[in-house]
Amino acid sequence: MDLWTKRNITDYLSNPDESLDKNYSEERQKIRKAIRAEDEKTKKMGGVIDWNYMLNDMM
Repeated sequence: MDLWTKRNITDYLSNPDESLDKNYSEERQKIRKAIRAEDEKTKKMGGVIDWNYMLNDMM
């Protein structure tokens, strides 16, 4: 399962709310949950994920 694809990131960013996960397939729900966990873990440590870098410079 490759979390950090452009499709997965843009999908998560467009609808980050966990309540919307039910609209996705089981596999996509797992991906969204994993990305959300990383996002929340980073925020708890006081950081911010640089989504612009992830989408533009890394891909």
